[in-house]
Amino acid sequence: MNQRVLLIFIALILILPISAYIYQFGFGLWQTPSEWSALGGYVGGIYTPILTLLTLTVLSVQIYLQVIQHRQHLVSLQEKELSDYLNELNSELDKKMGEDLTLRQFLIHTLNDKNIDALKSMDLDIIFNLNQSHHKLYSMWCGAMACLKYIENHSKIKNYESGHYAIQKNKIIAYMSPQVCSSLDKFNYGMHFSLENITGNKSRALDYEFWLDKSQS
Repeated sequence: MNQRVLLIFIALILILPISAYIYQFGFGLWQTPSEWSALGGYVGGIYTPILTLLTLTVLSVQIYLQVIQHRQHLVSLQEKELSDYLNELNSELDKKMGEDLTLRQFLIHTLNDKNIDALKSMDLDIIFNLNQSHHKLYSMWCGAMACLKYIENHSKIKNYESGHYAIQKNKIIAYMSPQVCSSLDKFNYGMHFSLENITGNKSRALDYEFWLDKSQS
């Protein structure tokens, strides 16, 4: 419907000037060169800026569409990378730590119910040693959160808003479970806190997507 209206509008812009000329001076084969010259000057003077404006409009629309396609392509790449991270994480979480205990179960049991004070007061060697033996946990979760943050930023750009961020966040929750996501956020926090204690350097504040209330008990 919008395309049809646009085509009608463009047709009117192109038809109206020559229609006005015909209405005012008539239509026919003129006898003198000056009359033809007047027609040529009128047509050139009227239609040159109109066609220039239409050309610029078409180019602007093409650039706009290319920008949208480029952003969608970048988001699609991040979504694919996010899926790869989640697959790797799930494989790592399914590894056995004992006869009847998986890494997933250990994380939930150790971290899921802890608040920020409990994390700071716990023996951080547990988290640090866990990362040493299962280094993919920290790196893959950081990578997944970086992808999600990128998707969030692109989903909230003015005039380019989309639902990609909410969809991908819900996919993570459905794929990993809320308890695992919360535990991984807390594991991430514990790793940063542990590294701060080791290096003495404060790291930048991080957003924890699935640990919404850090004072929760």
